[in-house]
Amino acid sequence: MQKYTIIPTQTLGYYRSHRTGLIHATLKMGNKAQHITVSPTLFLAVFPAIDRRWLGDTIDAAPDELAALGFNVVYPKIDVKLADIPHQVRYVYVPGLNRYIARLLGTKQEISASARFFRKVAGVSERAVLGSVTLTDKQAAECGFVISRVEGVSGHDARVSTALYA
Repeated sequence: MQKYTIIPTQTLGYYRSHRTGLIHATLKMGNKAQHITVSPTLFLAVFPAIDRRWLGDTIDAAPDELAALGFNVVYPKIDVKLADIPHQVRYVYVPGLNRYIARLLGTKQEISASARFFRKVAGVSERAVLGSVTLTDKQAAECGFVISRVEGVSGHDARVSTALYA
Protein backbone atom coordinates (compact mmCIF):
# COMPACT_ATOMS: atom_id res chain seq x y z
CA MET A 1 0.00 0.00 0.00
CA GLN A 2 1.43 3.36 -1.00
CA LYS A 3 1.82 6.11 1.56
CA TYR A 4 1.73 9.85 0.86
CA THR A 5 2.50 12.85 3.03
CA ILE A 6 0.22 15.85 2.67
CA ILE A 7 1.61 19.20 3.78
CA PRO A 8 -0.93 22.06 4.00
CA THR A 9 -0.04 25.32 2.28
CA GLN A 10 -0.84 28.89 3.29
CA THR A 11 -1.76 31.86 1.12
CA LEU A 12 0.90 34.55 1.25
CA GLY A 13 0.06 38.10 0.18
CA TYR A 14 2.88 40.31 -1.06
CA TYR A 15 3.53 43.67 -2.69
CA ARG A 16 6.62 45.57 -3.83
CA SER A 17 7.19 49.00 -2.34
CA HIS A 18 7.99 51.66 -4.95
CA ARG A 19 9.80 53.80 -2.40
CA THR A 20 12.20 51.17 -1.01
CA GLY A 21 12.07 48.47 -3.69
CA LEU A 22 11.61 45.82 -0.98
CA ILE A 23 8.85 43.21 -0.89
CA HIS A 24 6.38 43.26 2.00
CA ALA A 25 4.78 39.88 2.67
CA THR A 26 1.83 39.09 4.95
CA LEU A 27 0.81 35.68 6.23
CA LYS A 28 -2.67 35.20 7.76
CA MET A 29 -5.06 38.01 8.68
CA GLY A 30 -6.22 39.99 11.69
CA ASN A 31 -4.36 39.91 14.99
CA LYS A 32 -2.58 36.67 13.99
CA ALA A 33 -1.05 38.23 10.89
CA GLN A 34 2.71 38.00 10.42
CA HIS A 35 4.43 40.71 8.39
CA ILE A 36 7.92 40.55 6.98
CA THR A 37 10.00 42.68 4.61
CA VAL A 38 12.49 40.90 2.36
CA SER A 39 14.70 41.74 -0.56
CA PRO A 40 13.38 40.94 -4.05
CA THR A 41 16.40 38.69 -4.66
CA LEU A 42 15.50 36.41 -1.74
CA PHE A 43 11.79 36.44 -2.58
CA LEU A 44 12.40 35.52 -6.22
CA ALA A 45 14.87 32.79 -5.18
CA VAL A 46 12.19 31.18 -3.01
CA PHE A 47 9.38 31.68 -5.57
CA PRO A 48 11.03 31.60 -9.03
CA ALA A 49 7.75 31.05 -10.89
CA ILE A 50 6.20 34.43 -10.08
CA ASP A 51 6.25 37.26 -12.61
CA ARG A 52 8.88 39.87 -11.70
CA ARG A 53 6.80 42.69 -13.22
CA TRP A 54 3.87 42.22 -10.83
CA LEU A 55 3.70 44.73 -8.01
CA GLY A 56 1.58 42.51 -5.74
CA ASP A 57 -0.35 39.28 -5.65
CA THR A 58 -1.02 36.18 -3.55
CA ILE A 59 0.75 32.86 -3.77
CA ASP A 60 0.35 29.45 -2.09
CA ALA A 61 3.44 28.67 -0.04
CA ALA A 62 4.60 25.49 1.68
CA PRO A 63 6.01 25.68 5.23
CA ASP A 64 9.62 25.28 4.05
CA GLU A 65 9.21 28.22 1.64
CA LEU A 66 7.73 30.36 4.42
CA ALA A 67 10.60 29.42 6.74
CA ALA A 68 13.11 30.40 4.03
CA LEU A 69 11.56 33.87 3.97
CA GLY A 70 11.80 34.16 7.75
CA PHE A 71 8.25 33.37 8.90
CA ASN A 72 7.77 31.36 12.08
CA VAL A 73 5.46 28.52 10.94
CA VAL A 74 4.85 24.98 12.12
CA TYR A 75 2.45 22.76 10.21
CA PRO A 76 1.82 19.10 10.93
CA LYS A 77 2.50 16.62 8.18
CA ILE A 78 -0.44 14.32 7.54
CA ASP A 79 0.42 10.76 6.50
CA VAL A 80 -2.27 9.18 4.32
CA LYS A 81 -2.45 5.61 3.15
CA LEU A 82 -3.95 5.21 -0.27
CA ALA A 83 -6.73 2.98 1.04
CA ASP A 84 -7.86 5.70 3.48
CA ILE A 85 -8.72 8.14 0.69
CA PRO A 86 -12.47 8.08 -0.02
CA HIS A 87 -14.05 7.86 -3.46
CA GLN A 88 -16.51 10.43 -4.76
CA VAL A 89 -19.50 8.99 -6.66
CA ARG A 90 -22.11 10.95 -8.63
CA TYR A 91 -25.46 9.23 -9.09
CA VAL A 92 -28.81 9.73 -10.83
CA TYR A 93 -32.05 7.78 -10.34
CA VAL A 94 -33.87 6.46 -13.42
CA PRO A 95 -37.52 5.97 -12.34
CA GLY A 96 -38.60 3.97 -15.40
CA LEU A 97 -35.99 1.30 -14.66
CA ASN A 98 -35.99 1.72 -10.86
CA ARG A 99 -32.18 1.84 -10.98
CA TYR A 100 -29.38 4.22 -10.11
CA ILE A 101 -26.64 5.07 -12.59
CA ALA A 102 -23.47 5.93 -10.68
CA ARG A 103 -20.13 7.27 -11.90
CA LEU A 104 -16.86 7.12 -9.95
CA LEU A 105 -15.24 10.54 -10.32
CA GLY A 106 -11.66 10.59 -11.54
CA THR A 107 -12.18 7.42 -13.57
CA LYS A 108 -14.26 6.32 -16.54
CA GLN A 109 -16.20 3.77 -14.52
CA GLU A 110 -19.98 3.87 -14.58
CA ILE A 111 -22.37 1.29 -13.12
CA SER A 112 -26.08 0.63 -13.02
CA ALA A 113 -27.45 -0.78 -9.77
CA SER A 114 -30.92 -1.59 -8.48
CA ALA A 115 -32.39 1.18 -6.36
CA ARG A 116 -32.75 -0.93 -3.20
CA PHE A 117 -29.18 -2.25 -3.40
CA PHE A 118 -27.58 1.16 -4.09
CA ARG A 119 -29.53 2.85 -1.28
CA LYS A 120 -28.47 0.14 1.15
CA VAL A 121 -24.76 0.19 0.27
CA ALA A 122 -24.29 3.93 -0.30
CA GLY A 123 -26.71 5.13 2.38
CA VAL A 124 -28.70 7.26 -0.05
CA SER A 125 -32.17 8.46 0.93
CA GLU A 126 -35.24 7.05 -0.86
CA ARG A 127 -36.10 10.59 -1.96
CA ALA A 128 -32.68 11.22 -3.54
CA VAL A 129 -32.86 11.51 -7.31
CA LEU A 130 -29.56 13.19 -8.17
CA GLY A 131 -26.48 13.78 -6.07
CA SER A 132 -23.03 12.92 -4.91
CA VAL A 133 -21.84 10.60 -2.15
CA THR A 134 -18.47 9.69 -0.65
CA LEU A 135 -17.76 5.96 -0.44
CA THR A 136 -14.98 3.95 1.18
CA ASP A 137 -13.00 1.37 -0.77
CA LYS A 138 -15.19 -1.42 0.57
CA GLN A 139 -18.47 0.35 -0.32
CA ALA A 140 -17.24 1.27 -3.81
CA ALA A 141 -16.13 -2.31 -4.49
CA GLU A 142 -19.44 -3.64 -3.17
CA CYS A 143 -21.31 -1.36 -5.58
CA GLY A 144 -19.35 -2.86 -8.46
CA PHE A 145 -16.54 -0.37 -9.08
CA VAL A 146 -13.07 -1.75 -9.74
CA ILE A 147 -10.81 -0.27 -7.06
CA SER A 148 -7.06 -0.58 -7.54
CA ARG A 149 -4.25 0.69 -5.38
CA VAL A 150 -3.31 3.41 -7.85
CA GLU A 151 -6.83 4.75 -8.06
CA GLY A 152 -8.16 7.09 -5.41
CA VAL A 153 -5.76 10.04 -5.43
CA SER A 154 -7.61 12.38 -7.71
CA GLY A 155 -7.81 16.13 -7.81
CA HIS A 156 -11.57 16.16 -7.32
CA ASP A 157 -11.29 18.25 -4.14
CA ALA A 158 -9.86 21.58 -5.19
CA ARG A 159 -11.11 23.37 -2.07
CA VAL A 160 -7.99 22.39 -0.13
CA SER A 161 -4.62 23.71 -1.24
CA THR A 162 -1.99 21.13 -0.45
CA ALA A 163 1.48 20.16 -1.47
CA LEU A 164 1.67 16.40 -2.06
CA TYR A 165 4.99 14.65 -1.51
CA ALA A 166 5.50 10.92 -2.11
